[in-house]
Amino acid sequence: MLDRQMDTLKKKYDGIYLIRNERHFKIYSFADGQAFEPDFVLFLREKDGNMLTYQIFIEPKGKYLKEHDKWKQDFLKQVTEKFEGKTLEFKTQSKTQKYRLLGVPFYNNEDENKFKQSLFALTSI
Repeated sequence: MLDRQMDTLKKKYDGIYLIRNERHFKIYSFADGQAFEPDFVLFLREKDGNMLTYQIFIEPKGKYLKEHDKWKQDFLKQVTEKFEGKTLEFKTQSKTQKYRLLGVPFYNNEDENKFKQSLFALTSI
């Protein structure tokens, strides 16, 4: 699905990286600290020279697991709400990197349009 959106993404971003998270890192629920390893992280770096990078947590989820893992979907929504409109800055000796953290709804074939609309709305495409 993301491959089919590349032309649209390339209009606004010059750095597009989809990383498979194979137990490299965890994020933790704000409510109870429960660990969550999102399957993918999408990095989108804006072209405008602002060096703003969106860091988007993506979790494909089969229909049969959606209810069981509902807490993960809720947490992804909380990430977006908690950091909405906020830019995180990380300074090194040579530059400052800016990030926005986002979570999107679970991805599956049945909800592909909902996922795509959410992704584009959050990244202002």
